[in-house]
Amino acid sequence: MLCLAAVQNFHITIRVVKCIAAILGFLFISTSLPAQDSVRQSRFSLNGYVSDMPGLMLNSVTDASEFSNQFHNRLNFRWEPNTTISAALEIRNRFYYNWSTVYPANYLRGFEKDAGLIGMSKNLFEGDNYVFNISVDRLWVDLNRNKWQVTLGRQRINWGQAFVWNPNDIFNTYNYLDFDYVEKPGSDALRIQYYPSETSKAELALAFDSIGNPTLAGLYRFNRWNYDFQVLSGYTAMDDFVLGAGWAGQVAKGGFRGEVSCFIPSGESDQSKTTLTASAGWDYMFGNSLFLQLECLYNGTDPDSSWLAVYEISNFKLSAKNPFLSGFSYFASAGYPITPLFNGSLAMILNPENKVYILVPTLDYNLARNFDLSFIAQIIGIENQPEDMAFIHMLFLRLKYSF
Repeated sequence: MLCLAAVQNFHITIRVVKCIAAILGFLFISTSLPAQDSVRQSRFSLNGYVSDMPGLMLNSVTDASEFSNQFHNRLNFRWEPNTTISAALEIRNRFYYNWSTVYPANYLRGFEKDAGLIGMSKNLFEGDNYVFNISVDRLWVDLNRNKWQVTLGRQRINWGQAFVWNPNDIFNTYNYLDFDYVEKPGSDALRIQYYPSETSKAELALAFDSIGNPTLAGLYRFNRWNYDFQVLSGYTAMDDFVLGAGWAGQVAKGGFRGEVSCFIPSGESDQSKTTLTASAGWDYMFGNSLFLQLECLYNGTDPDSSWLAVYEISNFKLSAKNPFLSGFSYFASAGYPITPLFNGSLAMILNPENKVYILVPTLDYNLARNFDLSFIAQIIGIENQPEDMAFIHMLFLRLKYSF
């Protein structure tokens, strides 16, 4: 049976490789046809990165330890035959190994979870403690003509203004703690944008989640008093009507930005509570290149102070309605280039209501051109018993090559 499964997985792998090769071959041929222009730019581009990241987690709550290693390859293909049409295909390939004294059942199956309407994430092969997953998180075609832009397919619809928490990002909320996913998630959507002027934009977007629930919303962005403002309204896949607003400008020579959203349950929703979520942040660059960021979040969802909620947040289960633990949360970060090739930063998140704090120290060193070495730690502390703190320590070392 094991040999049969291996053969089946091998055939699946071959089919996926053939499919990708066919796509690349078509793009290469279509962009390599003779052109009449004397000077011709390439219509096809490819970039991405390869990284390897071992990690260690120590959990004092369950007295568990866990060692993991993730090999991560990303391929970003772009096709631009002219100034009107463009298309993209972006793929994540991950080989993940995990050794744990307390291993959650079906944990590796979570790699196949796809938030979009079309499932484009597949575990090509897996074992008790390892998995190889291929996932398409961008696949779109874009038409841009005059003041109109229409994008169809898996894309990122970024309506957020703040840095850490984004109540306006109702289509594809991202997690600050998911540092190894810099591209952030996308949505299966149709997006129509119209630019009345150089400083204003109106857009309408329709997206579907994995079970077909729609999110339909519109946004208008404009500039007043040297500030960029936006207002939005719509209906989310969680059966909520949403009204929101955001801004970005300057205060005291630093960037000042924020957003607020109100989620009102519809008649089909099981919830009866209107929820308000808001965030505001300020950032400033000092003359010596010290960069400071501050941000505050209010999350009006029902409280949940369990350590499991914190652990799930570190595993990226968030939404615009519930971007972090309930109540007020505070973020502070300071970063400084110790040398031109060596950068350090320290971030802290504090939630007094749930008695939770998170420290995120980071060191980045540029080994050579396109080669970077990083050390990242996530230290989570939570009051498990009165006057008794529990800890989850996660340590990562990442070597990354970009091309």
